[in-house]
Amino acid sequence: MSSTAVNKNLPTQQIPSSISEALANLRVAIQNTDKNRDESCWLKTGLADFDSAFKGLRLGAVTILASRPSMGRSALALNIATNVGVFQKHPTLYLSLDMPVWQLTLRIASLLGEVEVNTLQGGQLTLDQDRRLDRVIGKAQNAPLHLMHYPYIDMYSLCQRVREFVQDRNNPDALSLLVIDDLGYADLQVSEVELTAAYENAMYLLKDLAADLNIAILLLSPINSSAEVRENKRPVFTDLPSVALARMSDALLFLYRDEVYNPESENQNKAELIISRDDFGSTGLVYFGVELKYHRFSNLQRSEEDSK
Repeated sequence: MSSTAVNKNLPTQQIPSSISEALANLRVAIQNTDKNRDESCWLKTGLADFDSAFKGLRLGAVTILASRPSMGRSALALNIATNVGVFQKHPTLYLSLDMPVWQLTLRIASLLGEVEVNTLQGGQLTLDQDRRLDRVIGKAQNAPLHLMHYPYIDMYSLCQRVREFVQDRNNPDALSLLVIDDLGYADLQVSEVELTAAYENAMYLLKDLAADLNIAILLLSPINSSAEVRENKRPVFTDLPSVALARMSDALLFLYRDEVYNPESENQNKAELIISRDDFGSTGLVYFGVELKYHRFSNLQRSEEDSK
């Protein structure tokens, strides 16, 4: 990919504004801001501890969720998509570059019905489990959660598919959340020498898409193996496939479960969500309870109360 190809998809340059105009516009915006401003700028994930501390996912922005394998980043992303699409009724598109739709559906059914995926696949459900599955179907009735599978698609084509999805519905509010699972399966159409430019181009395209459609984009990403040799295995931004992801993301989240490295860890069934960067708020750490047999993440306080 040449540098020309990288730059041709940059977002359109805005009309220059003088500082006096910019400040006047800011004053008007502040005066017109009401107490519900957060609701119009942020999308709640349904994970109360995260939403309380960091407001949720910013509309018009790209949030990256990264981890090593086996941490559960797809499970966490599906939890968020289900909360937003099924329970909050905000239009959500889960676009998987890896798992087919039937596999995503199994995981969502497991999450909502508290029936293990292997049991669902086997088809030998107890009467109680069958009733739970019926309740899952009822909860999801007419929910605006959409699942799509595009294996190894390039980022330009992916953005085009999303725009077509919105246009086909002929509704400016046809989409609130886009989850892309995950960047490790995308066709970056690039050699190793041009890797940074390829990631920059992908981020330009996604940031343009988020701003143009005013949607929250949750982009999943793997991390490289550099964390494996450190005593503290928690990921940092240099573990990402490219520093361009850290530099150009609006928010950067890392998922970590200590029990993956330490089976005897006292933090069994717990996860850390590390907010490493957030252009719109503070950084920090949120803990979740984890039940991976149901692909479920939950607020830790509730999880501990349920276990008593």
